[in-house]
Amino acid sequence: MPVSGRRILCATAFCVLTSHWLATATYAATFTEQGATVLGGLNVSGRSASLADIDNDGDLDVFFQGGGTESQKMLRNNVIGTGSFTFTDITATILPNPTLQDSWSAAWGDYDGDGRIDVFVGQDNSTNSAGVLAGYDKGDVLKNNWPAPFTNTSVATGLNDAEFHQNLAWVDIDNDHDLDLLIGMEGPAKHQIYLQGPSQQFTAVGAAVGFQQDFGWKAYGMAIGDTDGDGDLDVYISTCRNDNNIRNNFYENQLVETGSLSFVDIADSNGTQFMNNSFGAEFLDFDNDGKLDLFMVGADGEDSKIFRNDGNNMFTDVDTITNQPLLTDTAGDLNGGRAVDYDNDGDLDLYFHNNAAGTKGRKLYRNDGNWEFTDVTVAEGIHAGIEGGYDSTWGDLDRDGDQDLIVPNNIGPVGAPTPERLFVSNASTNGNHWLYVELEGPSWNTTAIGASLYATLFEGTPNEVTLRREANTNAGTFNQSDLPVHFGLGAASIIDELLIQWPDGTTQRLFDVAVDQYLTVTIPGPGDFDGDGDVDGRDFLAWQRGESPTPYSSADLADWQLNYAAPLAGLADPLAVPEPSCLWLGGVVAVLFRRQR
Repeated sequence: MPVSGRRILCATAFCVLTSHWLATATYAATFTEQGATVLGGLNVSGRSASLADIDNDGDLDVFFQGGGTESQKMLRNNVIGTGSFTFTDITATILPNPTLQDSWSAAWGDYDGDGRIDVFVGQDNSTNSAGVLAGYDKGDVLKNNWPAPFTNTSVATGLNDAEFHQNLAWVDIDNDHDLDLLIGMEGPAKHQIYLQGPSQQFTAVGAAVGFQQDFGWKAYGMAIGDTDGDGDLDVYISTCRNDNNIRNNFYENQLVETGSLSFVDIADSNGTQFMNNSFGAEFLDFDNDGKLDLFMVGADGEDSKIFRNDGNNMFTDVDTITNQPLLTDTAGDLNGGRAVDYDNDGDLDLYFHNNAAGTKGRKLYRNDGNWEFTDVTVAEGIHAGIEGGYDSTWGDLDRDGDQDLIVPNNIGPVGAPTPERLFVSNASTNGNHWLYVELEGPSWNTTAIGASLYATLFEGTPNEVTLRREANTNAGTFNQSDLPVHFGLGAASIIDELLIQWPDGTTQRLFDVAVDQYLTVTIPGPGDFDGDGDVDGRDFLAWQRGESPTPYSSADLADWQLNYAAPLAGLADPLAVPEPSCLWLGGVVAVLFRRQR
């Protein structure tokens, strides 16, 4: 893991996190339902929703999906530009004609590197009464041309896949510096990987790389992350079938080990197979040890699970650590969920949604530390009656520093469909601090999908802790949104160090980062090792500290020399930190500043 040794936490840090520095103030319900005013009472019987800044104005827009032509809606956020927290329906002017029809899933990513976020829309392969495919069974790649309408490039790119797409994700799965597409299938087709080649042409390689097996279908959740820390992305697919008779898959990527993309399914041997029906899945760091744990949502009354990452891709069911189930109840047929820091206190809480009529539509559990979670659904104001949806989405829609919740409603009372809901949060007023990081990546991955970020707080004290968050890698249940990376910070008034591991392996460190802000960070250019946007003497120190993709390499040094336009002549030991703080570099004095602790 790219966290410096002095910051790697011992197991007791999870207790420290909750007992010493998390805010404990009591406050009124965090959420109020404002769908009627903010969404204009939108009622489309949505199955899922996803978020992305489609117009690059800085706020999050929303895309609803579902069955039938009226369920697909693209709404533009008006917060930036007008100052009004409302959405405008731009479906008719921005989506291709004819309007998309029966769809389930969406994945947002700038696959063509033009700086505008594109979307792959997963379709249902429904048939008509004669058993013939209904004509809208192919996946749709919608290329973003803002302010002009999106265009459908499915055929041109080779991504007109004709199967039932449940889970979708754009990631660079083969580390060749472009975005590929992963699909978890409903079936009968097997899961698929489309690798991007020259000129945005995609090739299906699922079978060739070991991503397809006899039981490789019925996907209802897809987690993606570098779970063994070897530099490539691993994939977990959770499954669900009425007879509880289908196994999950933990695909360990062998790219780094073998030099070519291939997968080995290790679910039977690494402790993550002990689950029947499950929906959503995500890789996240719950216990702040720098390793990605696995969160899985139980379906059909099955228990939800967190599997702790013990290292080397071995996992332990947290239930066996606490000697009790993770949650107090299973709330019926939980479909999907998200781990989200809804109260900005620095730990990950658990949210669930439900598509079963007659049961609670959603559940929220507050993280109390030590793997203990408390049901706060009613107390925090997100309870509701007979309604349900397949996949909710979280994001800071009003840009006030907390996480708001959009809930599609696929089920409502008979004869009275329920409008889509928007639960607006006031957590930014509870005294806890926060940070959103907006990443500007390289041209092949402009929103830096797959980056890992580490925020170190209370450095040098008994309460020191490092929080790890991922940048839009997980597909979850049915959507991969494109969001700023969110840190709840609790009582921390400054981030001592923010470490970013970019998808290409570049490591960047920022020190003394102010809290309660949106922070834009651009991937360092050649020689810009400290990431401040210029190449100067400070970058030489950053290079010496190892804050470059390959520390102490001659190639890195050459980048710095070329862009600084000065040789390193006169340095007796080029790997030694210069002392005193001035160096003569080819006749130019460069003042090199050390960070004062």
